[in-house]
Amino acid sequence: MTARQQNQIAAAGPACRRADRTRRFIARIDAHLPRLADDRARRAFLARQLEGWECRYARFIATQGASASTRDPPHAADFLLTIAALAARAAALGQTRRRAQ
Repeated sequence: MTARQQNQIAAAGPACRRADRTRRFIARIDAHLPRLADDRARRAFLARQLEGWECRYARFIATQGASASTRDPPHAADFLLTIAALAARAAALGQTRRRAQ
């Protein structure tokens, strides 16, 4: 990312930065998925990612948004955008989500 692009992101509002944070993470996920052996491995990987992000979001809610990062703390939208994007990729692979327990 160029310095100019970084400045544009820094000047943008918080909602734009959150979407950009999610977009960068999902771009890394999208780059990783084709490297996995098959759709079964991709579904398993996405299931682990979803479970991890759902746990992080639950912890975020339970602590009322406490974060180790005070400079750029996450917001609920960060978690929700990421979970939604991961779920969309899982659905595209035909993954069925586990039932809530």
